[in-house]
Parts: sequence; C-alpha cells; structure tokens
Amino acid sequence: MTLHISGKIASLGIVVAALITAFSAPRSEPVVPAVDLEVSPTAVVTQTTRVLPELHAVQHGPVTNPRFVLRATGYNSLESQTDSTPHITATGARTAFGIVAVSRDLLGADLPYGSLIRIRDLGAYHTGNGVGKFQPLLDSQQIFIVEDTMHARKRNQIDVWFAEYRTAVEWGVRKVEVELVRYGRHGTEFLPTRASGFDATPVLLASR
Repeated sequence: MTLHISGKIASLGIVVAALITAFSAPRSEPVVPAVDLEVSPTAVVTQTTRVLPELHAVQHGPVTNPRFVLRATGYNSLESQTDSTPHITATGARTAFGIVAVSRDLLGADLPYGSLIRIRDLGAYHTGNGVGKFQPLLDSQQIFIVEDTMHARKRNQIDVWFAEYRTAVEWGVRKVEVELVRYGRHGTEFLPTRASGFDATPVLLASR
C-alpha cells in the first residue's frame, strides 16, 4: 500500500517538473513562410439584369431647339401692370426692351430665368390678323431674355416689355412662336436656325 502511493507521488512529481520546464523555457515565434498571391479577376455574365439606382443628373435642358406657340401680351413699367417696383424684374434686372416675363408653368422647366429666346409674330391671338406686323420690331432686338414672371393664374403665356405704353397697347394679345436659343443661364446653347451672326449676349435697347 505504501509503495503504491509513493509510486504515484513520484509520477506526479515528474509530470509537474516537466510542465515547469516547458513553461519556463524561452518562446520563439513560429516561422510563417511567405506566400506569393496572384489574383486574376473574372467576369461572369448572368441571365438576369440588375437595376442600378438612378443618379440625379444636373438639368441642362433639351437637346434641340424647342419651339412653343404661346399667348403673348405686352407690358410697360407701370405699377398697375406690375407692382410697386415696376422697373425691377423678378430677378432684380432693370426693365428694358429685350426682357420678357413668362408664366410660372413655363418658368419651372421649359423657360427658366436667363433663357434666351427668339419671338415670331403669328398675328392677333383670336383672329390671326396682322401676321408679322411686329416682326421688324422683334427682329431689331433679335434675342430676348427671360428675367421676369407673371401672376400665378397665367398659363402658357409670355409678356413682352415695351418702353412705350402705346406700343404695349397696340401689341394687345398676340399669338407668337417662341424658339429657345439657350436654356437658362448656364444650360444648353443652340446654334441659330434662322439668323446668322448670332451673339448669345442679348442687346437690350431703349432702357428707361
């Protein structure tokens, strides 16, 4: 009995001594062999399409010269026709022949502020009489710029500023074709289709 217990104690002592020796020995970091990695990209064509989210692109306007047939009135710098600052447009520009106002439904997308346009006189709005009566006057300006807007109730309409009240009255209500030359102030600018020597900078005449 005593010999058997002594043998177990001796064996336990050997195990403890081995563990102490193992833990007290200096450690060395394992050596990891270098591996050269080579990645070859592959393209896989699937049978199903993948829809990517749409990006919100900057609006530069149409790609060709759009034309609009509009109702056209004339206005002058009178408070009864505009507001308490009749010589100042909605954008802060001063009124002059060559400046036009457009209805708000057109201003939002078709003819934003700063747009350059040509105007062709198609005659009286209701009867069509007097086609081209004001064309020489419009051609003397050649290019008009959108710098003003109209009352919210107006739709599909343009308002041409005249230096003389009498001219605005004679103009009355006419039908016109409006051709877009430049979309907004920084949008697409189109080549002329009916005139030569086009200058994108409008010449504003008869400023008062």
